[in-house]
Amino acid sequence: MKQHIVDRRDALSGILLLVLGLLTMGTAVFFLVLRPALLPEDIRHTGIDPGTLPPAFLEWLGTVFRTWGGFIAGFGVLLLGIGGFLLSGRARCLYWATAIGAVVAFGRFLFSNILLDSDFLWFISALFALAAATAISLLLRRGR
Repeated sequence: MKQHIVDRRDALSGILLLVLGLLTMGTAVFFLVLRPALLPEDIRHTGIDPGTLPPAFLEWLGTVFRTWGGFIAGFGVLLLGIGGFLLSGRARCLYWATAIGAVVAFGRFLFSNILLDSDFLWFISALFALAAATAISLLLRRGR
């Protein structure tokens, strides 16, 4: 039988991290699905008239914010995994969260750069490949 590394005195930290992780995931959904290219404060701060911007620029901004949403989602998954670990003491939470978080963040990054026909696609593809290899390594190890 496996021993748990963390005792139950970390329950408060675990619960707080789970709440923070859930709120972070909500923020990710906003960036991935709901956020417009320009918010009212963006317009106020820059003084830009959105009507003068080319549609391609607004489309590009949307892609950028969805990319940020992917990284926010990856971070939210990590927070949830750490919170689960602090509550349960099970390292499995850390392994799964790290694997999923890395693939989500770098997968969205790769997808965005494919859409943009990035000059750095080779490097971003390498980052995603490393994230995927790490995820496979974490998840295929016995007992995880």
